[in-house]
Amino acid sequence: MAILTIEHDAPGDDGSRSGRRRSVVLRLDGKAWLRVEPEVLGELRVAAGEKIDEARRVGVEEALARARARLFVVRSLAVRMQSEAEIAKKLAARDVPPEVAIEAIEQVAGYGYIDDASLARQLARGMKTRGYGRRRAEQKLRQRGLSRELSAAALDESYAERDEADLALEALGRKPVGDDGERRRAAAFLARRGFSAGAAWKAVRAAAEPEDGEGGSR
Repeated sequence: MAILTIEHDAPGDDGSRSGRRRSVVLRLDGKAWLRVEPEVLGELRVAAGEKIDEARRVGVEEALARARARLFVVRSLAVRMQSEAEIAKKLAARDVPPEVAIEAIEQVAGYGYIDDASLARQLARGMKTRGYGRRRAEQKLRQRGLSRELSAAALDESYAERDEADLALEALGRKPVGDDGERRRAAAFLARRGFSAGAAWKAVRAAAEPEDGEGGSR
């Protein structure tokens, strides 16, 4: 067995000079074992002077891995709202074992920090406001790792109350539609933004009507 000692950073060593986060060093018989974030030290349930055998050592290391995974998820979500799939991908990139990643995600989701349904609604509203059609919005939601079911529900909520051609006309803005070439380019623009061909051409024809009837001015 080895004797555990706990070494805290010196007062004032808060990272302002070196850029390093404050941490706690756990030593076994004087040899460095683990460097631990202060906010997770309590979860390890260790005490200075404790005798550490191999089983206890493994248990502490596993507890630290779980705490660090959860802490990473919380910090990542503090930067921006993300889906479960996005967080799982980040944890996998950090070589976090799948069972540890699942536990961390479930814990943080229990705090209310991960909410795929809310994220889907937020993204759908944002895409609509920025002038994108439902198809492009669906691509965006799926790229963010949101399920087909949640994506469909969020898109229905944001897009169902407005006619697609009306949304396409708004997205078209004041793009020129004075001749056939301009109209084809306008329709292609709307298609790239995720509107159906039918809605795109209906919007282009609606935009062209004033020009056709007012001598080419809109």
